[in-house]
Amino acid sequence: MSFDLSEFLTEGLISSIDNGLISSDLATVYAGNYLVKSLITQAQVTQVSDAITAYKTAQVSATVDNSNVQ
Repeated sequence: MSFDLSEFLTEGLISSIDNGLISSDLATVYAGNYLVKSLITQAQVTQVSDAITAYKTAQVSATVDNSNVQ
């Protein structure tokens, strides 16, 4: 079993987004930098982008749900 740096970086970014540890803007910058340095692929950048979209959608949904409760 070998270590896959691109998978590690991609999963780390997605996990950080999902847990609110870094902003979506910062994750986008990191993903872009990793892509330029050939540390991750375009497909992995797309995975990060999809995770950002899902996180933002969940945040909006939670905000709407909370405003309906009040």
